[in-house]
Amino acid sequence: MKPFDIRFYNEEMFDDAMLFMEAAADCLLGEMSSRVILENHTAEHTVMGSGTPSNTRDVNIGSGFYDVMKQAFAETPADDYLTFIIETKIKTAETPERQLEATHRVRVKNPMAGVKREDWPEWDEPQFETPEIVPDDAPQAAPRQDDFTISVTPQYTGGDMFDFLDGTAHFVLTVLSGTPIKKFDVTAKLMHEWREEKLSVEVNPKAKGHEISVDLSANLLDQVKGLGSYSHGEYEKFDYFFELEITDADDKKHKRKVSVQLPNPYYEGITAEKDIARDALAEVFKRKYNEDIAELDMESQEGWWAWKKDGVSFQYGWKDDAIVLYRYLGAEDYDADADEVSDAMDKLNEFNDGAAELVYVDNYFVLQYEFNPEWMDADDLEKKLDELEDIADSDEVSGLLGAYEGES
Repeated sequence: MKPFDIRFYNEEMFDDAMLFMEAAADCLLGEMSSRVILENHTAEHTVMGSGTPSNTRDVNIGSGFYDVMKQAFAETPADDYLTFIIETKIKTAETPERQLEATHRVRVKNPMAGVKREDWPEWDEPQFETPEIVPDDAPQAAPRQDDFTISVTPQYTGGDMFDFLDGTAHFVLTVLSGTPIKKFDVTAKLMHEWREEKLSVEVNPKAKGHEISVDLSANLLDQVKGLGSYSHGEYEKFDYFFELEITDADDKKHKRKVSVQLPNPYYEGITAEKDIARDALAEVFKRKYNEDIAELDMESQEGWWAWKKDGVSFQYGWKDDAIVLYRYLGAEDYDADADEVSDAMDKLNEFNDGAAELVYVDNYFVLQYEFNPEWMDADDLEKKLDELEDIADSDEVSGLLGAYEGES
């Protein structure tokens, strides 16, 4: 019996159907990762999911399927159906923490059957039908032996994380092959970061082994910083991916993907800051409203809370390098002159002189306070909540809303 159940579902988002895999257990779940492998191929990809502890956790499995297909097929595929192996690991949100692991085989219709490889779309949300789970006792195809053995150095094995990341400005890919190779095209990128390192290397087809040096435009520490604080807080480790298109001596192309795992030196500190934010909010709600924040409607993003009091919406959580508190005022009139609104907001913020700042959030006028996590406490948070009410009721804010507020 597996430690958790899985199901697949399609969800319409932005006119596309995203295929998700949901895991469900009888305990609270934390971070989840699913390694997707195409049966009888060496291609693989890992998709991850996290958020507020819950009995369910899901990942965008369709993006994992399509990423693996792009690696595996250099030519037009003929199979109407594909079988994927999904190796899933989930950390429980318990003390002490446990790790749940299970492997599933699934069969899904191939959306690219018969489509020329060069005509495959660059889908943001790949379109897959709902997969069928293959029984554990069903026969399994024999594993394919890869023609290429690829390793990456350096690898982080311990020690000071900052020193390792700061001192790594290039990687070396070592490729051993029984097939004569004449060219490598390599794309390297850190996790979800937009920056890509690309290079093309011609090699001696008679050589059995090849070393490819991938120079980075910024060292790993700078690249990790560039990911933004959301990623810093979400993951204990990062993946650095290397996508290789290998051209052999017969001009046939082979696609492979390898990765290395990097430590996230910011994870523990940011987790501690989120704890500070949560503890301060819990204390304020207990003494101000005699309520438990566990009863609040929490955002899907871990470390964020949303609530309503007397018809007014609030949000609170950790963003970039600060803890922020939002009090929603009203939606902007779509017909309002953008320059006029901007000038009016600037004047109001000057008038507030260091108090709450008026900002836009999703086209809403919002009063915002920022807190330095090092100096955050419940007394200050409670004071700021009271100050927001005074500012929201001021003549200046009322005047701005009267001139530029539209329908919510």
